[in-house]
Order: sequence, then C-alpha cells, then structure tokens
Amino acid sequence: MKKHIVFATGSRADYGIMRRYLDLLNKDSDIELGIMATGALLDKNYGHQVDLIYKDGFCVEVEIPLDLDTTSNRAVVHAMADGMDKFADYFSKTKIDLLIILGDRYEMLSVAVAAAMQRIPILHVHGGEATFANYDEFIRHAITKMSTFHFTSTEVYRKRVIQLGEQPDRVFNVGALGAENCLYINEKNVLKEVRQFPNKKYFVVLFHPETLMDIDVVEQVNQLLTAISFYKEYKFIFLGSNADTHSELIRSNIKSYVDENNNAYYFENFHTDAYHYLLKHAICLIGNSSSGIIEAPSLGIYTVNIGRRQDGRVKGNSVIDTVCDEESIRNAVDIVLKNYKNIAPVNPYYQENSSLKYYTKTKELIEILNECREPKMFYDIAF
Repeated sequence: MKKHIVFATGSRADYGIMRRYLDLLNKDSDIELGIMATGALLDKNYGHQVDLIYKDGFCVEVEIPLDLDTTSNRAVVHAMADGMDKFADYFSKTKIDLLIILGDRYEMLSVAVAAAMQRIPILHVHGGEATFANYDEFIRHAITKMSTFHFTSTEVYRKRVIQLGEQPDRVFNVGALGAENCLYINEKNVLKEVRQFPNKKYFVVLFHPETLMDIDVVEQVNQLLTAISFYKEYKFIFLGSNADTHSELIRSNIKSYVDENNNAYYFENFHTDAYHYLLKHAICLIGNSSSGIIEAPSLGIYTVNIGRRQDGRVKGNSVIDTVCDEESIRNAVDIVLKNYKNIAPVNPYYQENSSLKYYTKTKELIEILNECREPKMFYDIAF
C-alpha cells in the first residue's frame, strides 16, 4: 500500500528548496505525494506562487488560504490562529503517513501543532539553526520538539537538535538542499525579463524584516537604498520580501525607489530557476536572506549580509557581515567590487547528492513509522 506523504509549504522559498527532493518522492511508485499549499503562496500580493507548483507537475492536494496581514505582530498571530483552525480540520479528515515541514515560518508552527495533536509523524527539515533577530528562531525550535525525524544541514545543527532532547538515531545531517539545487538551473523557466541583465553588471537585493529587534524598518531600508544609490553604473534587481511583520513597509519603500531610479528593477516573484540564474550571473547578493548564506556560495558569488537577521548561522568565506548603515554597506560593496572576480567560496552547507540522500533516508524512515508511534522520550545529554 502506498505511503501518503504530504509536504506543507507556505512560501516560494521553502518550495523552491525542496523541489528536486519532492520530484524524487513524486516519481516513487510506493509513495503518494501531496502538497498542502498555504500562506503567501496563495496570496496575489505575493505573486500567487502556487501556480508554479502546478506548473512543475505536483499534486496540490489542498489549498488553505490564510488571512495574511503583516502590519503588526498581533496581525501575524491572528493569521496563525486562523491557520491552526483550518489545518486542524484538514488533518482530522486526512490520513497522512508522514508530514514534511521545512524551517521556521510562523504558519508552519500552526501546521506542526495541528498535525502533532493528530499524532501525525513529522519530518522536520533545517532544524537546529539559529537566527537570533527573528521570531523564526523560537518557531524553528518549537517545531523540532513536535517532530519525529530531523534532517539538518550541518553537523553543528545536528548536535543542536540532539541538545534539544531529540534521539540521535532520528537526527540526520544530510546537507542543505538549496546548496545543491541551485546548481541545476532549467533555463526554460528563466523569463526573457530576467535574461536582459548583462553578466556581472548587476546586484540582486533581497531584504526582509528583523522581527525580534526594536528597530525602525523604514530607516533600515533607507540606509540600504542610500548606500546603493552611489553605484549608478550598476543595475540593482530587487525581489519581494517575505510575508513577515512590516514587510509591506519594505516593499513600498523599495517600489518607490525603483520608480525613481532607471537602474533599479523590482520583481515580486518568479520561478526558483530564474532566481538562481540571476544570482549566478550577479556580482553579489545584498540583503539578509538565508539564500545568501546557503545558496549564493554554491553559485560562486559574494553575499553582503546586512543586519542581524542571520545572526547565529554557520557562514562560509564569501559572506560579508555588515551593520545596517549606509557607510558600512558601501564599505562591504566596495570589498566585493574589488575581489568578486577572484572569489573561491567554500559552502559549509553543501553535500554532494543531497537530494538523493534526503530521498533515500525518507524511504528508510517510512519503513519504520509503526515503530515510532510511541510518545517521544527526551534524550538527556550527560554533563
């Protein structure tokens, strides 16, 4: 009998990261793979990216829209509550052998709670990581405690998941899928609008809110925009921010800047292959996206990592950390412009054949699901 595996996804990023792994699961005759789409994927303001999942040929088993509002943390909590009720209804009516959740999005915490209450086994991807400036930090660790199995992206993170009390024989360091996926770009998915930019003559900018910091997000964006305004000879390609608290302020200020500057461009969303194509041919990535830590090094480019959103992550030699002020950002960009032709990035997240490792290990785990129905025991580390 086929095993019913469901991947829950609420953003362009987590779906893009998982795509090659999902394709292997989808082609397995012993697995019935379904996608549960929610969050920003279903929102027209964020590009209605669920359309790409359909285009890629996956079965979107259910669409669960949320009342998304990023104007305050209170509004985000409302979206989480709205989601938990809807997810609970879905899980109570659907037999699922294994639920796969990636990372730390707030809507995924609601998914995890609803599934765990129904005793659905959860495979958690990218646990054990640290991002101290965002609510992603505690959400990620909370999902870990509700999960049955864990795929981590480095050995440091594997040890941290065990430190959280998870059984070592259920925690596996299999690398980061994104670090491998970005090397396989299907140029059929790269639009003409993306190909227009000349090789190594532009920067990609992707900036998200720092949701646990007492800061003025508009001031942060203004510091970034002021810094890059000094480089008129280059083009700057901005991508839409995540659906996090105050992301609408980032989006509106960037759009205004793009309207006023003929060397700036804005894309709300496009295919993962198009994003990786842009990164590969860019001078570097500027902003605070995790893709600058995990994917950009595999593509051979620098990352100017701004602010504290990614504080706590393992980072390779091509990541330049800087505080969020105009002068510091410019200094970092100047370092990139001086050295980008000779960079040799080392990516601590990369493992060869990581997608195959994920798939093979998942096949092993679904064979022992019945052995894992008992409540989890807390694994104590001897001090």
